[in-house]
Amino acid sequence: MPTPSTPPRPVESFEDLQAAGLSGLLESIDEGLPARLIGEIQERLGVDPEEMATLLGISPRTLKRRGESGTLTPVESERLYRIARLFRKSTSVFESEEEARSWLKRPQMRLGGEVPLEIARLEPGAREVERLLGRIEHGVPA
Repeated sequence: MPTPSTPPRPVESFEDLQAAGLSGLLESIDEGLPARLIGEIQERLGVDPEEMATLLGISPRTLKRRGESGTLTPVESERLYRIARLFRKSTSVFESEEEARSWLKRPQMRLGGEVPLEIARLEPGAREVERLLGRIEHGVPA
C-alpha cells in the first residue's frame, strides 16, 4: 500500500484493481482505466462483447473504439470497476471464479428474480447485489 510519500501505482490489471489504495483507484478512474481491462474482466466473467458493452452502458461499436483508443472514460471506468468489484466479492463468497460467474449470471429469487450482473449496471442494483452477497457470506437468511 502506498505511503503518503510514494505516488499511487497505476491500475493496469484486475489484480491492480484489488490492490489499489483509494487515492490510486480514484486517480486511475478519473484518468480512465486502460481499455485492455475490459477483455480481462470479460473473459473472467465469461460474457461476450455485446453483454460487456451492455454492462458498461455503451454500444458494442463504442466498446470497440475504446479498445482502439486504449482508454476508458471516467464514467466507463467507474462502471468497469463496479463490475470487477462484484466479481471479486462473489468470488470471495463462493470461493471459486466458476461459482461466482454462475451465480452472477443466474436469476436470483432474493433479488426478485433478477440477474445480478444485469441489475448491477446501475449503482443501486450493484449495492443490492453486494448486500445479498454479504448476507450469504454471513449466513443471514433473506
